[in-house]
Amino acid sequence: DGDYEALVRLLKENEELKDRALRVAAEMENLRRRTARDVHDARTYAVANFARDMLSVSDNLRRALDAIPAEAKASEDAGFKALIEGVDLTERAMLSALERHGVKKLTPEGEKFDPNFHQAMF
Repeated sequence: DGDYEALVRLLKENEELKDRALRVAAEMENLRRRTARDVHDARTYAVANFARDMLSVSDNLRRALDAIPAEAKASEDAGFKALIEGVDLTERAMLSALERHGVKKLTPEGEKFDPNFHQAMF
């Protein structure tokens, strides 16, 4: 009778340990998924912030080019022409680099803002 009770107790303990092991394994899998998602979100957030900063620089390059009067652009001064060309090339290279990383320039004027697609810029 004592052996039978000991066996029942051990079987019950075995089931409890199996259940605990399954719960720990499930918890570890959930933790792994959560961590992977958090790492992905952190990278995405960091890239988005960097891209936003670079878009601001690109916008300033465009503003600088747009601020040059037409008569100044027609100037024969080689140094000034080289400066304009350098700023233009820098802007194009920056936009190209951003586009290679999934950041594309949009012209959403007149379109309805879609928060699932657009990123509001200030």
